[in-house]
Amino acid sequence: MFTQLLAAAFFGSAITAYAAPQPRDTNSSDPLPFPDGFPNPSDAQLQQIFIDAHGTLSNSTPPANISAQGLVNLRLLDFAERIEAVYFEEFLSNVTTGVAGYELPSWVDYNYFVNFLNVTQHVEELHNLDAVTALAHFNQTAIQPCTTYNFPVSNFNESVTLAMTFTSNVFGLLGEIAQIFAQNGDVGLTRHIVQIVANEGEQNGFFRYLLGKVPDELPFTTVSTREFSFTALQGFVDPTSCPNIDIIAADLKTFDALTLLDTPEAKTETIRFAVASDKYVNGTNYSVVYTNQLNVPVVEPATYVSADNTSVTLSATFPYDAQLLNGLTIAAVVNGSGPFADVDAVAAAAIWAPAFIVVN
Repeated sequence: MFTQLLAAAFFGSAITAYAAPQPRDTNSSDPLPFPDGFPNPSDAQLQQIFIDAHGTLSNSTPPANISAQGLVNLRLLDFAERIEAVYFEEFLSNVTTGVAGYELPSWVDYNYFVNFLNVTQHVEELHNLDAVTALAHFNQTAIQPCTTYNFPVSNFNESVTLAMTFTSNVFGLLGEIAQIFAQNGDVGLTRHIVQIVANEGEQNGFFRYLLGKVPDELPFTTVSTREFSFTALQGFVDPTSCPNIDIIAADLKTFDALTLLDTPEAKTETIRFAVASDKYVNGTNYSVVYTNQLNVPVVEPATYVSADNTSVTLSATFPYDAQLLNGLTIAAVVNGSGPFADVDAVAAAAIWAPAFIVVN
């Protein structure tokens, strides 16, 4: 059983250092701008964001030049980090305004947790502003904010679980971004990305603790791709409300949805997925490919289960025992049986993707 989390008496001085969360305008469907001015804060507002985030934007000079693929990286970061900021602002608002379902577990100290969410929100704001600043440095257009967001959560536990899941994927995305920077001569930006990964890891360890899991997810976190991440992120917004998302879409593929119907446990078992029927071809040799850690992706045959007017249900073995599929596993459905050397090869072949599975 969990004991009282970081008692307020012990952290009394620490929890008075942040600005109290400001109420959002509940009459507007667009969550932006925030009360702190994000995503376009004034100089004074930015200084307060620094205080709330426990640090500043980097004042070092970015490289003079950047590759075309490096710009794709920055645009995706701009898009992704703003979504994270909106998510944590909404989570914080739900907790502090007493939305039903967002009552904290008895062992979680309210002031400590509100402080944590406040810091995390402002950290994500700086991650976004960092990408925006870099794009401006290279005379590039920033990705404009979407106006409609949709996070499929309705209570505290679901919100922590979703935060844990998308942050686990962020590890893989940022690893790919660092590699693409290095491959394209943008080495001066790789250290920057590694520092963001470290911060995201600090956050995710706490999310896992809140869910009763050990903070360490895996010895080597699961790799991902820009395409998988871009597809997943669009599930949190109405893409038609994003004025210039087409700039990213011109460079990154969006997959058809792969819906996980069963949540696997720490054992080998058969699980089901749903895909839209419009691209499904009877008699095709489909496979489910699982990517976990830095390992070679695992391919399992997909079996037809049933269909209705709009979707097809497939099943496949989730080979937990043979592969020790702890932490985040990314599933994709492909035509054929591979083999696939790495996650990039999976993304190149994927039809429906991604589905995120987290065990332990």
